[in-house]
Amino acid sequence: MREARDGSADEEPREVSPELGTHPLAAELPGLPLAPMAPENLVADRSASENVRHLTATALTKFSENDYVSAADLLVRALKLVPHSPAAHNNLALALWRSKRGVRGEALARRAIKLDPNYIPAHRLLAEILRERDDISAALASYERLLVLEPDNAVAHNNIGLLLRKARRLDEAGAAFARARALKPDNLSIRFNELSLMDDAAAMSEAIGYCQRLLELEPDNVDVLTNLATSLQFAGRIDEAMGYGERAVALDPVHRQARFNLSILALLRGEYGRGWNEYEHRWNLPEVKKPHYRQPLWTGEDLNGATILLQSEQGWGDTIQCLRYVPMVATRGGNIVLRVDRPLQRLAASVPTKVMVSPSHARLPEFDVWCPLLSLPRIFATAVENIPADVPYLHLRSGLTERWHRRLANLSGLKVGLAWAGNPQHVNDFRRSIGLDRLKPLWDARGVNFVSLQVGSHAKDLGPCGAGGVLDLSAELTDFAETAGAILNLDLVIAVDTAVVHLAGALGKPAWVMLPFSPDWRWLIDRDDSPWYPTLRLYRQRAPGDWDDVIRRVAADLERLVSERSRKS
Repeated sequence: MREARDGSADEEPREVSPELGTHPLAAELPGLPLAPMAPENLVADRSASENVRHLTATALTKFSENDYVSAADLLVRALKLVPHSPAAHNNLALALWRSKRGVRGEALARRAIKLDPNYIPAHRLLAEILRERDDISAALASYERLLVLEPDNAVAHNNIGLLLRKARRLDEAGAAFARARALKPDNLSIRFNELSLMDDAAAMSEAIGYCQRLLELEPDNVDVLTNLATSLQFAGRIDEAMGYGERAVALDPVHRQARFNLSILALLRGEYGRGWNEYEHRWNLPEVKKPHYRQPLWTGEDLNGATILLQSEQGWGDTIQCLRYVPMVATRGGNIVLRVDRPLQRLAASVPTKVMVSPSHARLPEFDVWCPLLSLPRIFATAVENIPADVPYLHLRSGLTERWHRRLANLSGLKVGLAWAGNPQHVNDFRRSIGLDRLKPLWDARGVNFVSLQVGSHAKDLGPCGAGGVLDLSAELTDFAETAGAILNLDLVIAVDTAVVHLAGALGKPAWVMLPFSPDWRWLIDRDDSPWYPTLRLYRQRAPGDWDDVIRRVAADLERLVSERSRKS
């Protein structure tokens, strides 16, 4: 692959999670032949020489001391004496993997399987190596091969569930956890993983109790502390969650998930100074890959004519939220390149300052420094009190707005846009998205014309004839500029927490946002307005998973809005 002049590859180097949010750690089960190695696993074969037995026994001692490098050196020597032994290959693979040389370890585990396709320890190790590398499809395939040999391996079923959860295949993950729990009904870790897929008060209470019981046994277990903090957050016990999160980070300052989750809690509580600093730890998460640009990161200094690349990351809503900072970057005296996904390209060009918009998969132009968009709030020392919230901060071309005015002109009464589902790849999408049928109480509002702003796989939820008389615009909403044109010609948007509400807020249009009990950090807690978007009204769940109450309140307020409008007309 050729290198571009700026030092980055022609293809887009960015590989970030679509959207980030607090989530529990995987409650991983021990039992794969990975720790600690038993003596019988180290004996390469019965005909091995006394020298091999001595080398492997000494390697086992090194394993018990966590000296995996020395163990690997010993096992290299053992393998040379028995070069056709699957066990010798796998033992060395294990030592190399434990010493952070997973690529070589994987090759040796595969060689062990080639030597003996039924050698179970090698299948276990290979699956674990692939899972740690976050190669979900390959790891799933490896575990499935293992289950052919060991159908009652509860650890394999559990870890398949963890992979499926990460892939957002939640129904399948639940089934895998159920199979694991059927084999080990008293295993609390498997039950915790099941609970992580549920969104109700009883499940959260049980998860909290599970973590508290484990803490009694291991009071300094950082993984348990992190899971307890997350469970308390989902239960709305934010202050308690913060306490356990701080304790986890104090015990292990480099624990990746603990530090990131602490940033989310700080931001949720409005402690933005601390939150933005901690949020930089997102780059340490295994699912997030920081761009490998040779140019330095921008830290807020004057640009003096230099070109800065502003790199989008995570979800489209995050990008729309942070476009408000582009004019502030421009005041530092440089040239701006906005690197965004294609659906945002035309919208990004509507910021009120001169920018060059570069689609994510196009060749990069030259630049001198760069900055991720979600690092801008930290650079500009954003606090709840000084959020740059003058709206609108995005402005469409008049021709696009007028075209949408003509498109929607025949609708009478109050024109209301709807969106009921977000990106299914979001870690907490099952908490924030709802089924279209849940919105049926809204259809009873007289004098309202609903239009669907929903795109993606859930757009087809309306069916061929629509639902409740909702006008389906999905085929016409080809990018966010088109969605913005539609929103500008509506009276109101009602939606769950998706990019649509960020767009409405950025355009200065009224939007009612239906939020889960444990919301995303940007919505803060215990308020029905948003300092980020003055035209938004927040409708929060009063109990985990209770959308019916939210929708009843929205429907009642919609009826009142229609009545007020009728009285004024």
